[in-house]
Amino acid sequence: MMTGDSDKKGSTYSGSGLLLLEGIIIFIGLPGAEYVGISPLPKLVLLGLVAVYCGYVLWRDSMFGKGLFRRSEADQASKTILLRLLIIAPGLFGLAWILDPVNLLAFPIEDPWIWMLVMVLYPVFSALPQEIIYRTFFFHRYKDFFYFKNSDVLFSALAFSFLHLVYGNWMAIGLSFGGGILFGMTYKRTQSLFWVTVEHILYGWLIFTLGLGEYFFEGF
Repeated sequence: MMTGDSDKKGSTYSGSGLLLLEGIIIFIGLPGAEYVGISPLPKLVLLGLVAVYCGYVLWRDSMFGKGLFRRSEADQASKTILLRLLIIAPGLFGLAWILDPVNLLAFPIEDPWIWMLVMVLYPVFSALPQEIIYRTFFFHRYKDFFYFKNSDVLFSALAFSFLHLVYGNWMAIGLSFGGGILFGMTYKRTQSLFWVTVEHILYGWLIFTLGLGEYFFEGF
């Protein structure tokens, strides 16, 4: 008889099933509820609550622990992030010019105080909670579900772009998918919430400054 092995295997399957259910709720159910308008909570409030839950789960995990809050000393992290930003920034500038040349750089020029407020609040209320959920939590919590190289990066980006469905436009979904790929690659390389959040902040600042923020504003 192999009762012990069977029980262990059943427990493993049960645990995997619960993790899968958790992931479906967090990454599909909650954004979907916000999109169709049946969530009782404002979007940023819900985002913050989910980030608190994810951070707590990671903090309680003995295999992860307080590493959630560490600053990685990964070699060349800052140089890689800045170099990639310098390469991508002209493309985003061109995209903003093609889509809406009238509003190119209009935000910081016409509403400098609101622009500065966004620059201050965006890192804390948007970039950080999203990176806790969609990179740090996602990559650690569901690592056993991904067998193929960089499949975790791909699915993290897909989930991240699905979150931006709440804004009701394809530009937000497309840009967030591209950003999700970049941020996923950075997190996988550095294993650092600090560096991936810094990268997210830089692109967010750039997008709002150029005038592309209109695609990410409706729905807050």
